[in-house]
Amino acid sequence: MTPPDAVTGVREPAPSAAVRRRILATCLWLAAAILLGGLDLPSQGYSAFRFAPFGPVAGLLGIVWLFALATRGVVWLSHGWLRAVAIVYWVAATAMMFRVLLPPPGLVQAGLAVLAALAAGIVATRGDRERAALWLGVVAVSLAVLRFAVVPAFWARSGLPNWGPFQLGSAADALRGFFVAYAPERPVAQAIHFAALACWTLALWTQWSATTGPSAEPSS
Repeated sequence: MTPPDAVTGVREPAPSAAVRRRILATCLWLAAAILLGGLDLPSQGYSAFRFAPFGPVAGLLGIVWLFALATRGVVWLSHGWLRAVAIVYWVAATAMMFRVLLPPPGLVQAGLAVLAALAAGIVATRGDRERAALWLGVVAVSLAVLRFAVVPAFWARSGLPNWGPFQLGSAADALRGFFVAYAPERPVAQAIHFAALACWTLALWTQWSATTGPSAEPSS
């Protein structure tokens, strides 16, 4: 039996076996997203692969977005100790997704992080779950296009040659590094990161159902 609520004193009903299985499956998908999202395969250097955890910017965005998604019922959280476990997994996985989607450090990343935080506020004010999920998809696709298409194209086409005493190439590299410190990756690394995004999406899909989804058992 679950302990009584600290505020109301009412004992919450224990989650059913079906709910526990669904939460376990969701957490497994989130764990896969965390592991895959942290793998990097640099295109240069001796490191075959490395695991890089998310930083403070992605961590804060993960917390803000989980609050927004849980408020609108996009992410469903059970009661009792399973709620705490699910929150930990959702925050870590969402933060890792922002690590994958945000461009490398620089002015571009700072601007996009602010816009992503503002988008979380918009999601928190949407009237229903479907609109909030749509906004989530728009933000994810926009960041993915910038990270995997626009930034590499900008980095490849913004170089300048060095002409004698005019070190235009060095100046261009410093200017590019100020906007985004891009480091090329192997194509397989990008495929792994897309697999991490797919795992996060599958976790979201797994916890949605007609019997145990947000519409059947609200998170608050």
